[in-house]
Amino acid sequence: MKIALVDDDPDLIEVVYLALSQAGHDVITSPAGATAIPALRENPPDILITDLMMAEVDGLELCDLVKASPQLTNMKVIFISARTGDLWKQKAKDCGAAGFIEKPIDPITFAAKVEQIAAHAV
Repeated sequence: MKIALVDDDPDLIEVVYLALSQAGHDVITSPAGATAIPALRENPPDILITDLMMAEVDGLELCDLVKASPQLTNMKVIFISARTGDLWKQKAKDCGAAGFIEKPIDPITFAAKVEQIAAHAV
């Protein structure tokens, strides 16, 4: 699968990139939601993985921008976040997210979780 990763934590980007790449996925990364949208529109991935909390454009705003873009309507959004309360999970669901993965992530099982969410997303 082609996966876009948007997060403002360079260490997390590196871990997730390696986990997904080693599982055979084509991964592109961006450190900010605001700069990610043009790249997503130009070359739409199958999945967008984004942090819930980021500077400038947070994950919820990014999700709204994605869902409002006609060329990105088939893209699945998965949130990763340390904010694991029911309120945040509900906000992600209300935004149209296909799934939610709690931080800290396990690099060994991360790709399988993403694949499982993608397979069950409508």
